[in-house]
Order: sequence, then structure tokens, then C-alpha cells
Amino acid sequence: MAMTTSTIKELSTDFTKLSRFEGGNFLQWQKKIKILLTTLHVAHVLTTERPKETEGVTLEQTHARQKWDNDDFNCMGHILNGSSDGFFDTYQDAISAKDH
Repeated sequence: MAMTTSTIKELSTDFTKLSRFEGGNFLQWQKKIKILLTTLHVAHVLTTERPKETEGVTLEQTHARQKWDNDDFNCMGHILNGSSDGFFDTYQDAISAKDH
């Protein structure tokens, strides 16, 4: 069992080591980052709107918005982490992962 656990940890560590996007091979980098974000279950923020804040909101709606915000933060972090310093500096102040 310990060997299986360590193997899974090694695979997940290797998987998250993407080549940084330096300006070339964008389509290849884009596919790799989408695979990573999908595997982490955060890619939905790239195609869905943030749940609206309205009066009379239910606890379920609040949790959905908080989950979307957290997933967006994680998504942005992985996109920025997979980018060169120049791209990082340009996009670090983006409001949402959709802005990348």
C-alpha cells in the first residue's frame, strides 16, 4: 500500500510540472493546462459565469459562489504558475481565470 501511495504522489507531482509558456507552442501548452485544470476539477470557471450575488440568497447559492471563487483562484494560480515571468507580470492582476 505504501508503494502505491508514493507512486501516486510521484505521478501527481510530475503531472503538475508543466513546461512554462514562453511564447511559443501555445496550442500545446494550452492543451496541457486544460488537462491539468480539468483533472483538478477547476476548468469549469473558464466557461461558466460566477454565480450572482443577490438578496435573499440561500446557503446553497452562497456555497456555490464560494466554490466558484475558490476554483477560479486555483485555476488562475495554475495558469500563472505555468507562464513565464513576463506573462505572469502582465496577467497577475486579472480579475478571473477567464481573462487569461
